[in-house]
Amino acid sequence: MSFAAPPYVESPDELQGIVQWGPEKLASPGGGLVVARHDGHMVGFALSQRLDQDSSWLRRLNAMLPTPDAVISPSRTVIIQELAVDETFRGRGIAKQCIRELLSSRPEQDVVLGVFGQVSQIREMYGHWGFSELGTSPIYGGTVTLHALHHKLPWTA
Repeated sequence: MSFAAPPYVESPDELQGIVQWGPEKLASPGGGLVVARHDGHMVGFALSQRLDQDSSWLRRLNAMLPTPDAVISPSRTVIIQELAVDETFRGRGIAKQCIRELLSSRPEQDVVLGVFGQVSQIREMYGHWGFSELGTSPIYGGTVTLHALHHKLPWTA
């Protein structure tokens, strides 16, 4: 899976965490999942949840923004929790299509997602898609910087 490959190199335990918390995120208000398939095999996915249902994202944004409620309303903001495309299928627009489908009928006003600091090319891609940076937060004991990116809905990229 994409998260096991560079630059993320997440361990099997970390990847198993997605399997464990993913269904909980989907079952919560605002939970959503889009899966891209090729010849019956999953080649990409996007998972979302409403911000007011995720206490760890709320804490991060509160630490990043002096007055987060002035920028975004947690009950009117969706988080793209995970987005992954198999490396052999990248560059074909699958990630963009997954996000487009995930956000196409959302009632929220804003979307937020996180990008690891070591993947500047992914931050640039989101920038081309109209996302702007809200702020940064150290994660994994300060070994990684998480960049929170934001876009008003609807997303039309």
